[in-house]
Amino acid sequence: MPEAMYQLIYCSHNTISEVGTNVAEEVRGIIASSRRNNAAAGVTGALLFTNIGFAQVLEGPRDAVEAIFERIQPDMRHSDVTVLSFLPAAQRSFPAWSMALAGEGEPTDADALRRLLPRSADVEVLTTAGGEVLRLLEQVARNDNDHISF
Repeated sequence: MPEAMYQLIYCSHNTISEVGTNVAEEVRGIIASSRRNNAAAGVTGALLFTNIGFAQVLEGPRDAVEAIFERIQPDMRHSDVTVLSFLPAAQRSFPAWSMALAGEGEPTDADALRRLLPRSADVEVLTTAGGEVLRLLEQVARNDNDHISF
């Protein structure tokens, strides 16, 4: 019997510029290592990056998604990591991508993320935000097969 698939959606505040590194170079590094590690673990997903934060969808076997997320959480390039949802999924939303990137340069993405970064621990608010992050990334995925913009 195949292992159940899960989908984790989280958001966080971007701190890359605070550590004085080249933002574009850092994000390229994040994507390169994510693609390599995720592919090996059978995890797919998408990452939304803006000057204010990150929103990411990870999908795959529960143990693999949890292990990857445990490596992501303490990363100093972001803070205030907030899980928006972590639920079983009937199918993958990003089956062809070990990690797709939607980046700054599209004002609607930045505006959407600004609205979605939670300021509350209210479960209903967080669940709604998770659905909005997923819809936003799915829209980017439909519009461009591998959108990268800095």
